[in-house]
Amino acid sequence: MKHIALPDNIDRPLEFYLAMEEFVAREIDEDSAFFLWQTAPTVVCGRNQLIQSEVNVDYCHERGIRIVRRKSGGGCVYSDRGNIMLSCVEKGENVGFMFDRYLRRLALELRRMGIDAQTSGRNDILVEGKKVSGNAFYKIPNGKCVMHGTLLFDSDFDMLRQAITPSEAKLRSHGVASVRQRVANLKEFFPSGIEVFKTRLAEGLNDGGETRVLTAAELGRIEEIAQTYADVRFVEGSNPAYAVEQEQAVEGVGSVRVCLKMRHGLVREVHLAGDFFMLKSPDAELSRRLRGKKPEEAAAALQGMDVPEYIANLTAMQLADIIKNCNA
Repeated sequence: MKHIALPDNIDRPLEFYLAMEEFVAREIDEDSAFFLWQTAPTVVCGRNQLIQSEVNVDYCHERGIRIVRRKSGGGCVYSDRGNIMLSCVEKGENVGFMFDRYLRRLALELRRMGIDAQTSGRNDILVEGKKVSGNAFYKIPNGKCVMHGTLLFDSDFDMLRQAITPSEAKLRSHGVASVRQRVANLKEFFPSGIEVFKTRLAEGLNDGGETRVLTAAELGRIEEIAQTYADVRFVEGSNPAYAVEQEQAVEGVGSVRVCLKMRHGLVREVHLAGDFFMLKSPDAELSRRLRGKKPEEAAAALQGMDVPEYIANLTAMQLADIIKNCNA
């Protein structure tokens, strides 16, 4: 992978690096590229998540923790100076294959540093049963895929625990009582320090040994893209008030929250939220199929709908079961 680097060490907000991913994917002619970055304390929400359900907003505001949203699915992550973010861009159409390869490559590089890392579930890397890395992806229309993730090295877990408030369904699915119970810092397994770790990881990922340094003009273009991530409408997302909601943790998929607008016991509108990986929005198609029907008629309404085309690994039957359990 080609290493992409900035020409300076200026502190930048997290939105800049999300925009940098998009710029590299859209405008740099490389089939495979990566870069590492760090930011001040920030909570990053997945594309389909409801902020009020996943983030302790008051705590974040009190502590100066910024809240942003990314374009990939998956769950909320907390990032600070003790966390290393890895961003990779690859060319290809088989997103599932590329993401699996990315996870395995990252785990391999950790093992090469003497860390007994293993992939787990759909997007995590564990060491001794505890999560040290969470990852996500989204696809660019030009045939490239952005894959990115955390590498907890020396993060403040007390702040992480208080800033992020995952649903009870998600915690139950992992068999744990809190966020703190299932995470670990890599410094426990790599005592040489964060700078040595970053250097070793970059050298391992940079197969050809080449680095591409961005120009001033390219930085300006990235700053323009970053404004779209800072837009309050994008950050707040689609969080309308719905009369009926049902959330369920689905193995291999993530947390799926079905939100229904109802009238006289019949569905008017459907919205999905959660930390699943969305390939394209299903809301319009679900609303069309279910409008005027009762939630318990979902199985029949979803017949013929290729749900995995919208939500990775989710079947029509699984989605129908969640919908029919909505209580009007």
